[in-house]
Amino acid sequence: MLAALHKFEPHSAFQRIDRDQDGKISSIELLKFLRENGVEEATEADTFYIVKYFDSNDDELLDYDDLLQMVMPCDD
Repeated sequence: MLAALHKFEPHSAFQRIDRDQDGKISSIELLKFLRENGVEEATEADTFYIVKYFDSNDDELLDYDDLLQMVMPCDD
């Protein structure tokens, strides 16, 4: 759904979630972002498994390309 929004800018979203500005998103940063946006049902385990699933280099963190894989559709 995000990709369908004309004003959605993935890099801005990445920077907003990446609180410590290290170029990586941890499961805790993702959980904090979700909680701040009203998603109370997500747990730390949920965000851990989301990060683990999309993490392309097994460092337990998401880089920008990983986030794109998460939020952008596979087709145009």
